[in-house]
Amino acid sequence: MRFTVTVRGERADWERTATVVDISLAGAGIETDEPLVPGERVTVAFVTPTLWDPLVLSAVVAWAHPVRPKNEVDALGRPRSSARAGLAFDYATPDATLAMFEMLQAIGFE
Repeated sequence: MRFTVTVRGERADWERTATVVDISLAGAGIETDEPLVPGERVTVAFVTPTLWDPLVLSAVVAWAHPVRPKNEVDALGRPRSSARAGLAFDYATPDATLAMFEMLQAIGFE
């Protein structure tokens, strides 16, 4: 299952769209156009079918790979590339953990 999220640097002033390629209560594997830095703190905004507002969680970049070519092309026929990273979620409250659990149930996570 793949879906789009918004990732923001907590200390630096940047925002990126990312594709979630793997997710659990503990964290997520994502693809971005630019690499992230291991140890960097980020916030991740999920649009969920169970909440009116996005679910925004803090996370730490646990690992990151550099940009690599993909076996895809964009609308203009140029080769695409992406960087992968692993995020470890840091739930601020039990309510945030429950909201993520409910989102995973709603999207059919097993």
